[in-house]
Amino acid sequence: MKTIKLVITSAFMLLLCMTAKAQWAGEDKEVLRESDNSQTVTIGAADGSSDKCYEWSGPNIVGDLHQATITVNPQSSEELYTVTRSSSCGVEQDQVKVKVVDSVTIVSVTPLKDCYNSGDNLALSDFEIKTNPDGYESLVQFTPTRVTNYAGESDEEQTITFSLNYRGHTSTNEATVNVFNEDLGLSTCKSVDFNKFLEDFKKINAMVQKAQGFADKLNTLSKDFNPCSPDFHLVLSLPQGSDIHACCEGKEITGFRVDLPTIDAYLGIDCYIPTSLSIPHVGGLEIHVGAAIGVRLGPLSIKFKRECSTITIPLSLYANVAGGVRVFFGDPDFLSAELNLVGEGSTSLTWTIGESIQWSPLNVGLKIVGKVTLCSFYTDEVDYNLFTYSFFN
Repeated sequence: MKTIKLVITSAFMLLLCMTAKAQWAGEDKEVLRESDNSQTVTIGAADGSSDKCYEWSGPNIVGDLHQATITVNPQSSEELYTVTRSSSCGVEQDQVKVKVVDSVTIVSVTPLKDCYNSGDNLALSDFEIKTNPDGYESLVQFTPTRVTNYAGESDEEQTITFSLNYRGHTSTNEATVNVFNEDLGLSTCKSVDFNKFLEDFKKINAMVQKAQGFADKLNTLSKDFNPCSPDFHLVLSLPQGSDIHACCEGKEITGFRVDLPTIDAYLGIDCYIPTSLSIPHVGGLEIHVGAAIGVRLGPLSIKFKRECSTITIPLSLYANVAGGVRVFFGDPDFLSAELNLVGEGSTSLTWTIGESIQWSPLNVGLKIVGKVTLCSFYTDEVDYNLFTYSFFN
């Protein structure tokens, strides 16, 4: 029985000793150099129990060498300290590095609050600040100390500048906070059943997927059309980046704005009519006539405030007609050069549900477009604008 206890005790001590091989000398440290080189830092991370003995070695140790943690006064840019520990596990050594840096920097600033109301006061405790070396966070100052009064109908971002000045060492950094106009009342927008809108949007998305399948079939069949080839594209594009913008009242988030996908639709047709100068598979001259129309819906923007929501719908329209000639050798996809005169027009509108439609000017223009195609895989196009004019400014 004693033998069994001895084996168990030995195994336990072996496991304890293996576990104890952590960084009991402590993590590497950094300290800022003082003008008179009086900088000090505490190193070591052992438990300091009575059954262990410690002995430190290294330059400029302040006080007792035989403690679990000690204070040192490093002078060089990097000093190495060694601690020898004696215990029931035997004699072990560990080392720790101390770097002396010549400047203090604000490494990062992270806001801890999601948003602020217009005119709110800021506090240093609103931010998580990291400095290098550590320990100088409480000396950081910032400006402005109060967020700007903001009268807009959605959130906006405001930049806060942080600075640290310590005995001739200077560092700056910036952070961005969201500011919301708490005086935005329910009268500024029209109530919308958001759940119903989401259901409708799912239906729209399903229709887009079906239309895209139809477009793919149409584009496949268009290869057999002669001399005209229709082209139809329908694309649903998701927004990039962070598209949910929080707003708040006090410390509680009471609203947000989200940007939904963009839908692009394009329908075009190009006709290349052979002339008497055209010889199949040899070369020739063709007359080109084309037209296209494009529509972009979105990105849809939905904004929530208390029990009230707004939906903003941007819509862009584009159309063009083209006429010109194409010269080809062998086959148009093998080698061809094309010159067209293109007339185009575009406009856009923004509609916030419950408000009037806002139109942008109608832009029309005329340009010359040159195009070269080589072996299907290389196409280059250049254009020269003849004039552009805007109506309804």
